[in-house]
Amino acid sequence: MTTEVLAGDLEDVKQQYTSVKVATNGLLNYVRIDSVSLPKGCTPESTPVLLVLRPGQAKPEIYVKPGIKLGNVRDPRSISTVTIEGEGWLQFSYQLNWDPSQHSLVQFIEGALRRFAKNE
Repeated sequence: MTTEVLAGDLEDVKQQYTSVKVATNGLLNYVRIDSVSLPKGCTPESTPVLLVLRPGQAKPEIYVKPGIKLGNVRDPRSISTVTIEGEGWLQFSYQLNWDPSQHSLVQFIEGALRRFAKNE
């Protein structure tokens, strides 16, 4: 991810979601979104999302807050708890093809969260 991609897509993210905060720590950029809707049937209906953008990385790392239940009331599979900047987040294993020259950061976020539509 380059800062040019971040700057261009960040405006779209701010228009799509309320309460977007951006922070930098060294070479890492953090984008925190206070509320992103989850697929129908999930509880809660929305979750905070954290994107971590590293220079030279093909796509952002995406994290959500713990406590998500799928439509079948089960916990999502293939998740692990991590601590980032002192705060607990869920990291999930989900391979999403994303090309920043063809897809926006908003499309990346929405596509990644569709993973929770699968009742595993």
